[in-house]
Amino acid sequence: MSASIANAVPADYRSARESLAHRVRRGGVLDVEGADRVVFLQGQLTQDVKAMAPGEVLPAAALTPKGKIVFLARVLALPDRLRLLVPADSRESILAHLKKYVIFQKVAISDRSSEFSLVGLYGPRAGQIAAPGRTVSLPGEGEFSAEILVPSDGLADLERALERAGSARVSDETAEVFRVEAGRPRFGSDADASNFADEVGLDAAISTTKGCYVGQEIVARTRTYGRVNRRLVGFRFPDGAIEPGSLLKRPEEPEPGKVEQGRVTSAVLSPVFGAIGLGYAFRDVPAGARLVLAADPSRGALVEALPFSP
Repeated sequence: MSASIANAVPADYRSARESLAHRVRRGGVLDVEGADRVVFLQGQLTQDVKAMAPGEVLPAAALTPKGKIVFLARVLALPDRLRLLVPADSRESILAHLKKYVIFQKVAISDRSSEFSLVGLYGPRAGQIAAPGRTVSLPGEGEFSAEILVPSDGLADLERALERAGSARVSDETAEVFRVEAGRPRFGSDADASNFADEVGLDAAISTTKGCYVGQEIVARTRTYGRVNRRLVGFRFPDGAIEPGSLLKRPEEPEPGKVEQGRVTSAVLSPVFGAIGLGYAFRDVPAGARLVLAADPSRGALVEALPFSP
């Protein structure tokens, strides 16, 4: 980062880029226990939970029979349970969804969200943090270099340890900039129940070797015989940020055609990359192409692969 840029950016952004910073995240924590827990989640999730070793953490998704996303999660394998880390705002609906399928199986699912906090760590010094007490270290996700799952009664001790280490607390606004820069979609805004998993770039969450799960036939068919019509991409906005929800078209189109060429789902102002966002581009729109705002063709969006890079 150049000196001129460094002088213009918020202190928490600079710390997260160059040293160490943290953010306490709201998270949902669902524990799946019982003798049939592995078999149950093996049939519900895209990830091969049967092959997970204790302490391993992997991304996963649940799909409808038609292959659309129900929810996104990370699975933490523990010796006596499988712990799902899910968006806090979705945990009640996810819990209800899973309980619908627990029929004649030795499985118990409990919401333990109030008992834990998630602390995301940013920066090159994140690996130097030795979390105190009864914490679980998690691999980084998206913009985070690492994360820590901490019991709620141990959060204050962890925050004091981070302060002693010189960690800066990241604001909500800066956190959103980092999320978009990293290209991590938020369920409910950048991805929802209308999306196929492959549209959102969930390759790491989908096992290609496990047996059947809900939606597996659609995933396999798409990968074997076709491709999705749209994909999650980054956008650079050289003419200023374009609002989420805005429809994009090709510059040569007088009006938006029947095929949606692009749509913006998130937009931020990055100190490094300028006005950028996330959204979807039609499959035939390549990286580097320029789309324009359908409502104002003088304003453009350049398609970019994720994550953003200088």
